[in-house]
Amino acid sequence: MTLVRRAPLLAALLAATAALSATAMLPAAARDSTVVRDGVTLHFVDAGDALDAATQDAIIETFFATYPRQAADFNAGAPDTVRITIDPGYDGVAFVDDAAMTINPGWLAEHPRDIDLVTHEAMHIVQAYGRGETPGWLVEGIADWARDAYGLDNAAGGWALPTGIAPDHRYDSGYRVTGAFLKWAEGRHPGLVRGLDASLRAQRYTPATWTALTGRDVDALWAQYVAARAAE
Repeated sequence: MTLVRRAPLLAALLAATAALSATAMLPAAARDSTVVRDGVTLHFVDAGDALDAATQDAIIETFFATYPRQAADFNAGAPDTVRITIDPGYDGVAFVDDAAMTINPGWLAEHPRDIDLVTHEAMHIVQAYGRGETPGWLVEGIADWARDAYGLDNAAGGWALPTGIAPDHRYDSGYRVTGAFLKWAEGRHPGLVRGLDASLRAQRYTPATWTALTGRDVDALWAQYVAARAAE
């Protein structure tokens, strides 16, 4: 009878030991979680435990603080399910493919407070311009304009739109240069960025879109911007 009573206990101890051993083989903070807020579902995956929990949380919080607002302002049909993957095998900064965002943890290791890169990439998901011909400089310029407009703490990440103009700057330089130009132009022609975005999504953007939205072609508008900056 004594042996019969001990056998279940021994089996339970062996099973518990095996379970602990299996758990010990997993990354301590490996994360594969799903968060749902305000009708948006985020699948967050850091299977290799590349980022600490605080950075993981900051990415998730920044996404929910910015993406729903961008979608509401620019594209009500933006995906309501998004995936963010932390991928040590990717050597860029971050990129978007449809509704999936990939982030290089190595970049955040070197720039730990550059969390608003999520704001830029989230805008790419909202843009959803399809596979047609779109000017890359404008796509990235709008995304950097959005990072400036919706970002939570760009200053902490050492990121800002330029306030001056270098000799090699043009309206089609892309990224921050174009973003700064858009910010200035939006201030004088409210709704410009939304109009450009809508025309790109509808695959009807042409250089004439600038004239339709501002009364000036883009070259004339850039010249006005350069003059305004020089006078500051």
